Amino acid sequence: MQSKLQEEQVHLPQDELHRRGFVTNYPSSRYWKSSFSPTVAANNRLHLYIHIPYCIQRCAYCFFKITELADSDQEQMDQYVDYLCREIAMVSQAYGWQQRPVDTLYFGGGTPSLLKPHHMEKILEQLNKHFNMTLSEFVFEVEPITYNKSKAKQLSQFGITRMSFGIQSFVDEIVSKTGRKDTEKMNIDAIGRALDTGVTVNIDLLSGLEGETMETWRHSVERAISLDVHAITVYKMELYKNSKYFSAVRKNTIVLPSDNEEIAFMRMAMGALKKANYRPSTYFTFTKNGDYPQGHIIKRWRGEDTYGFGVSAFSSLERAYIQNTSNTQTYLDKIDLGELPIDRGMHLNSKEVIARDIVLGMKTSQIDLSAFEHKHGIALASPNNEMLHLLIEKGFLTIENNILKLTEQGVMYGDFSGKSLARAWLDTGY
Repeated sequence: MQSKLQEEQVHLPQDELHRRGFVTNYPSSRYWKSSFSPTVAANNRLHLYIHIPYCIQRCAYCFFKITELADSDQEQMDQYVDYLCREIAMVSQAYGWQQRPVDTLYFGGGTPSLLKPHHMEKILEQLNKHFNMTLSEFVFEVEPITYNKSKAKQLSQFGITRMSFGIQSFVDEIVSKTGRKDTEKMNIDAIGRALDTGVTVNIDLLSGLEGETMETWRHSVERAISLDVHAITVYKMELYKNSKYFSAVRKNTIVLPSDNEEIAFMRMAMGALKKANYRPSTYFTFTKNGDYPQGHIIKRWRGEDTYGFGVSAFSSLERAYIQNTSNTQTYLDKIDLGELPIDRGMHLNSKEVIARDIVLGMKTSQIDLSAFEHKHGIALASPNNEMLHLLIEKGFLTIENNILKLTEQGVMYGDFSGKSLARAWLDTGY
């Protein structure tokens, strides 16, 4: 009777029952304001992100703010690293974070593997000078085409513990259509080199690329599994206005897989990964035997402070979001003026913080209900939370040992459950 009553009072947002959209922040950045001055705390541990906005090739699906950089353009990279190091010092001093312990470090992009050894040395020296670097994890994104024997040897000296390879597809024809020059053999060789160094290795796959079929997708998933890496991440391609794909779709020069095909791709991947004993660490990353979780992103999504350095970098703090300017020249000019290169941000009220921790917490595939109540004073599984009980009834969520978990169907539909719960919280306060 209770279940029937709940269904009369609350409804699932059926128009959002798809795999489109990938939440990175909540509320989303479209609500953030310019001329933002953050208030920050100096308590608890911190996680740092370093953004390298350079690539040697622009992928047709890419919507990030990046600059294509030839190997001969080292002066531009040298200058960027110089200013990045100046920003590191400015942030530490401005917020009094010299003694704040840093638990994880993530180099992303762009293509961090374009950095030369002297760039790495300079950045890490500056971080150690201005923060208390007590790292449990150091994650580094790698473009396979840059990871030759020499690069593998160079990077092995910097204490990197986890490498993430943006493979996207192991089918050469699919990769070629994106404008990349990688080949399946090059990718396999690069991954083998990384495994030989002893680091934890993640492979990123991207469904929904031009020309993708179930046959090509199955090949990529099975190839990734066969390489016996520690983690496999399955993203869905998102279509944004500032990508080459967007223009091509509008001109009807390419056709991308449909929403129904994307669901089929994910269902196939989840089945193959489960059979190979890769378990969800987040709703899109599956790790061997359920081990090897990526600490940096999970801790950030569970509400721990993360600060981002570099052009367009995001920061997620206890009650605030910050984004640096995405214009490289503005970034340089602000630092020359002694200003933090912040472009926009948002202060979160208590209700918004709870909504954020619901949405981002569910991205990790589970929320500890006791820890959530201890932090926020809210019983997420309260009988008044009709949306939660409806999601359980419809097979998206389950509760085991006071842990709220995504089911396989919940994992399939990504952010659907988290957004539904957060919206209900904002609307009703449970």
